[in-house]
Amino acid sequence: MLYKCDSCGSSMIYDPEQRMLVCPHCGSKRPDMPQGQTTEGQNCPTCGAPLTGTDRALIAQCSYCGTWLSIDPNLENTDAPKKIMPFSFGRKQARRQVLAAFDNIPFLPKNFLADPEGSDIQALYAPFWLYPVQVKGHYEYEAEMTLTYGDETEHRKYYLERDALSTFNGIPVDALESLEDLTIDAAVGGDGKNMQDFDPVYLAGTDAVLPEKPADDPRYLQRASSWADMSADAKAESRLTSGFTSAVCASRSVDRDLDAGSAQSVLLPVYRYEYNSFGKHKIYIDGHTGKMSGDAPCDKGRVLLHYLIEMVCAGISLAAIVGIVGVLL
Repeated sequence: MLYKCDSCGSSMIYDPEQRMLVCPHCGSKRPDMPQGQTTEGQNCPTCGAPLTGTDRALIAQCSYCGTWLSIDPNLENTDAPKKIMPFSFGRKQARRQVLAAFDNIPFLPKNFLADPEGSDIQALYAPFWLYPVQVKGHYEYEAEMTLTYGDETEHRKYYLERDALSTFNGIPVDALESLEDLTIDAAVGGDGKNMQDFDPVYLAGTDAVLPEKPADDPRYLQRASSWADMSADAKAESRLTSGFTSAVCASRSVDRDLDAGSAQSVLLPVYRYEYNSFGKHKIYIDGHTGKMSGDAPCDKGRVLLHYLIEMVCAGISLAAIVGIVGVLL
């Protein structure tokens, strides 16, 4: 689909902060959610140039005229998204959040997030599979409660045992190999709550692709299982050991029910910033909640200059002290 500006004919993009389509050229706005103009074939409907790299893409931008359009045939795939979590803020806000989070980190390169418009930050609707999982667990804990009576302290030991059932409507696993699993898991997540029915209008102006692998891929299932087990363990521990001074898990056993056939394809909003000087660094931001994960680069040249200046200052101070001592003697 193509969303054309009624005023100038340019393709419009979705502004997450205004929650409407905006023309980047003339500033016109569309507060409604239009259906858009259906596009067919592998050529740009505006200038006729061939579109490339659209095999798994849900949206593409013409490299010649800049037109944004969704790839309609891919929207009909069996693994096409059924739900979407729209971005709630723009690139500028994402940039401000990263700079605020890294404000106290010394020796950041001067060109780190240099563009005030945030154009060096990628807006991506990342494909995720949401897995419904049920975990039945049996837990045994050795716990201790410390009580104080005046000058006396009493230590009471307990043996705790319980069965727990944890149900998760949607354990999220990203389906894009270019995303680092640990980093993206720390930043982005969603269990299906607050999501909206998929509408391609949200994609205008971003990147979005289909899942790279099906929901029954063993690696995806393993990640979903691990996430469900950790969440179930944490839930059971918080309920079982509440009120005790300390508790140690003596044993646990779990029985997991994970149905890959019921997994749902969704799109979650991600801002990704890559900085490849002084090593490779990636920062991910949840485009809905603002939660962030990643690491910051360090300008080794600035570090070296800092310590050289300190050495020179120390040398000057030492020479001054020696001179004063010499005068006194």
